[in-house]
Amino acid sequence: MAARPIWLSVMVIAGLASGCVTTREQEASPAPAVVQAYLDDKPTELRRHFFIAQAQGQRNRVLNDMRLGLASFAMGRDPLAAELLDDALQGIEAIYADNEEARKARGLWTKEAVKDFKGEPYERAMAYYYRGLLYLRAGDYDNARASFKGGMLQDAFAEESQYRADFALMPFLQGWAAHCRDNESLAAEDWAEFRAINKDAPLPRAKDNVLVLVETGTAPVKISDGPRLKIKRSGSTETARISWTDPDRPKDHPQESAILLEDIFRQASTRGGRPFDSILEGKAEFKDTADTVGNVALIGAVLAAKVAVDNGPPRRRETKEQRQAREQVQAGAAMAGAGLAVIGGLSKLFASAVESQADTRYWDNLSDRVQGLTLALPEKVTTLSVEFQSPGGTTLDTVHSPIRRVGKCGIAWARHGSAIPRNPRAPNSVPPDVMASPIIIPAMEAKAAAAEAKSKE
Repeated sequence: MAARPIWLSVMVIAGLASGCVTTREQEASPAPAVVQAYLDDKPTELRRHFFIAQAQGQRNRVLNDMRLGLASFAMGRDPLAAELLDDALQGIEAIYADNEEARKARGLWTKEAVKDFKGEPYERAMAYYYRGLLYLRAGDYDNARASFKGGMLQDAFAEESQYRADFALMPFLQGWAAHCRDNESLAAEDWAEFRAINKDAPLPRAKDNVLVLVETGTAPVKISDGPRLKIKRSGSTETARISWTDPDRPKDHPQESAILLEDIFRQASTRGGRPFDSILEGKAEFKDTADTVGNVALIGAVLAAKVAVDNGPPRRRETKEQRQAREQVQAGAAMAGAGLAVIGGLSKLFASAVESQADTRYWDNLSDRVQGLTLALPEKVTTLSVEFQSPGGTTLDTVHSPIRRVGKCGIAWARHGSAIPRNPRAPNSVPPDVMASPIIIPAMEAKAAAAEAKSKE
């Protein structure tokens, strides 16, 4: 009988293993004065996004840094973008460092959706990509190359380490940074690495001095099938054509087609070319097995406890030998029941801890593809026209991208569609009831009301 509280308490723990919404998953309410001071120097279009980033805190810090860093980059707010992306990279490197705290952050015994966001390898690699582009814009080619190399390392640093890094965009840009630094031997090494992954895209020529990068489509979407994380493509397949006008040859309007340098969805949905879903299947099977073991062990514990209970009361006219035999059965059943209960409870807890629900937070203002080319252009060419086309050749939009030149090289970046996230809250970053709640910023509301009142005076 003494074993009953043991197995009963373990069963209660196992029943609670699935957990509920935690405080970390909610949003805080920053003080209005703090909010006002924080938002004053932020772009007007992003103030609600920055408010949410502050309210969500550490758990979504890296995710919000990524989203707002990209939006700031697209708006030309380079110092702000650099600050945000540096903070994101600091968070990424804290999780993937070789120390006990990092191992704890990567561990199994915390529900995935409650952990600090670390992103999938493609998301971490893209954070290094945008930081590298900022270095290119500033003419800091050594740090640009180091950042692109960091992105390639993140692609290699997956939980499934046997799946090789194949993020072709990174060595391509490493080589470009080396080329702009006049280190052609290093550039050749990087482009050889790129060529091993992408055998079709043309390599830059020695005379090329402008890098053109064009992003199309919308971010890969994460969805959950229980513990299984699935990646879906949401982007279209636009192509881009690049044209420019040379002041010395005003009637000449050359046009070049951008080349696919990286398919972000392919990176999201594969590891080293292998489908991501099948890689995660092993984790899901492990969880299912642990859960089944837990169920069987707990059923065994109940049956053993029943045997212990049935053999508990003394029998009338029971001989000494019968009593000793009965007590031995009772003790053995109680011990077995306690042991099975512990095994069952721990198995259920372990199964619950191993990605009990896939983490479906994702970087939603990423693009679907990165296209590009390199050109040899005179200094007088300061702007490029980027014509986005549908798969059928219909022009969807035309944007004009300035060439930012520093030192030997220039860079032009264009994107089809806005980089400002539609929702200040990243997908699945908070529970559904919070996702649907209105965003009210007292400091901003008060300031707007005061301005309106003054305008009516």
